[in-house]
Amino acid sequence: MTGYGKPLPMTDERNRPFWEGARRGELCLQRCVGCHAFRLPASRYCPGCGGDGGEWARVTGRGTLESFCLFHKAYFPGFEGEVPYNVAVVRLAEGARLFTNIVGVPNDRLRIGMPVEACFDPVTPEVTLVKFKPAGDR
Repeated sequence: MTGYGKPLPMTDERNRPFWEGARRGELCLQRCVGCHAFRLPASRYCPGCGGDGGEWARVTGRGTLESFCLFHKAYFPGFEGEVPYNVAVVRLAEGARLFTNIVGVPNDRLRIGMPVEACFDPVTPEVTLVKFKPAGDR
């Protein structure tokens, strides 16, 4: 038992570099070896060009809040003290999108288009979650 009351990500060979990077405080994404587009989730084939293969690279961690919703019900007991909590889509400067949470700002101050930057939440010794906070000066 981890003591962390929320669901944890499943790590496998395909996404392990993402989670290892997060533990180091780095945001790493898979990049197509053909067209160089970044993608998440990791996959064998590029959804853009169809190319076979990818490599992992560190990205800036900067992006824009593209969408969000507020959950007013705790679907897992670990979220009961956080209702309402946000689930957001961030579009990274490198083009990929990811689902996350925005921290460091009240939910009523979230705005589509706001600049954000990655931050890292070590929730267990093995798992560090990637979240986003309002960006400082760009």
